[in-house]
Amino acid sequence: MKTLILMRHAKSDWGDPRLPDSARPLNARGCRAATALGHWLRSQDLAPDQIL
Repeated sequence: MKTLILMRHAKSDWGDPRLPDSARPLNARGCRAATALGHWLRSQDLAPDQIL
């Protein structure tokens, strides 16, 4: 059975508003959230085959 995981990107840093969304680094909150999500995925034994 396939599993669909819906998630939103982590909070980015708006220090340079000229940067496009895809080029912005994560801010401190985003880094913590991304790390927590990675730990949760691992604890659930989930390894995405594809990320869109």
